[in-house]
Amino acid sequence: MAASMPCCCSSSGEYFIVPLLHWTSLAASHARPLPALSQLQFFKEVKSLDDSRLLSIGASIRQSSNDLRARVISGASSGSGQYFVELSIGTPPQRFTLIVDTGSDLVWLRCSACTSGSCEDVGDGGAASQLLSTFHVRASSSYRAISCTSQSCFVVPPAPNFSCKDSSECRYEYTYSDSSSSTGILSIETISLNVSSASSSASTVNSPRELPDFAFGCGFHNVGQSFIGSNGVLGMGRGPISFVSQVGAAVGRKFSYCLVDFFRKPSLNSVLVAGDPPLTMRVPLQSTPLLTNPFRRSLYYVNVQEVRVNGVALFIPSDLWKLDEMGNGGTVVDTGTTFSVFVEPAYQRILSAMSTSSPLPKVEPVEGFDLCFNSTGLKSLTDLPNLSIVFQKNVVFAPPATNIFVDMPGSLKCLAMRGANRVFGFSVLGNLIQQNFLMQFDLQNSMLSFTSVDCSDAFR
Repeated sequence: MAASMPCCCSSSGEYFIVPLLHWTSLAASHARPLPALSQLQFFKEVKSLDDSRLLSIGASIRQSSNDLRARVISGASSGSGQYFVELSIGTPPQRFTLIVDTGSDLVWLRCSACTSGSCEDVGDGGAASQLLSTFHVRASSSYRAISCTSQSCFVVPPAPNFSCKDSSECRYEYTYSDSSSSTGILSIETISLNVSSASSSASTVNSPRELPDFAFGCGFHNVGQSFIGSNGVLGMGRGPISFVSQVGAAVGRKFSYCLVDFFRKPSLNSVLVAGDPPLTMRVPLQSTPLLTNPFRRSLYYVNVQEVRVNGVALFIPSDLWKLDEMGNGGTVVDTGTTFSVFVEPAYQRILSAMSTSSPLPKVEPVEGFDLCFNSTGLKSLTDLPNLSIVFQKNVVFAPPATNIFVDMPGSLKCLAMRGANRVFGFSVLGNLIQQNFLMQFDLQNSMLSFTSVDCSDAFR
């Protein structure tokens, strides 16, 4: 009989708060090297990362939902990881920095069968393996491989030519959109999170917390450019083996994040919350259903019904927002993309309305932007056009101007949105538009709840 899915357990009523590190705040040893960049160069880098992310999501959607070997989307696969967490795994613990990815399920990291940190990685043997830390399984007393007869083994794509008759271990292979791949063993370990945890009736306690029996992918053979600059991925998707499904099993299968404005407060960390923190009981939340794309079940979709500029609804045909039966279209809520993206011609309607809804003079757009205003005479942020998005159940998401416009040299305010070309074919609410909102994802009830808060202070 197949073994049941491993489950991390915590005390009833608890929640966990984990710092979220933006890629701009990480040292070169933890993420991609970040040379000194001008504002224009920085946003070119952001656009390039967004393009990689969008292409990868689009490629993954076009794969058959019935093909376990379909290529997957991950921040690691496109080099577009935006937020990271620090995770300790094993006994004694070994510490790693993982990409937080709401577009994939599996938590995995690079592994080695060596017993010493000086051992050469059991991987592709190339330069990429020398840049990154690896988890040394033989140095951990709590490590064990998952059997190929386990229920868990059926939710990961099998390795090529793998037969359960030939091995007692569950071997998988993830192939990414850029043809990189990670092959390894689905395993169980004890993880430790550097968290603040509390019950609803107790004061917050700052201490590491061990969570046993956590299922993760131990990648022993990693090939390609995808993994340069990453120890691995923290999958936050909707599948049964994701971080939130495992850790969240004891806290209601809910997770939240609260993203600080990394342009204005780069020294402060955002937060990732597993469970239901007391803050959600103190502030009013708006809720809208999450939709499921049968061809990409890990992604979080919402149903956009209307877009307003300065309170006026734009004429945008409803079918432009529809997630169809083939998995095309729809609107994804994503942390791995910075700028929001809207399908054509919806974006052109938004752009046209925004360009005529401000007393500020328009100027020639900066490279990479479609609309810029001269803000020299800006008296208040209300001089900038405001945008609101109406979700299903008539729920209104109204981000402030700081989430919609970015500062550029020469006292310019430029629209931080883009149109989706035919290759993308879907809309994305990126992390910039979500800043200073508590975004709570309830997997049990398939709902997204949100409220406007000061994320630099709400959990401190």
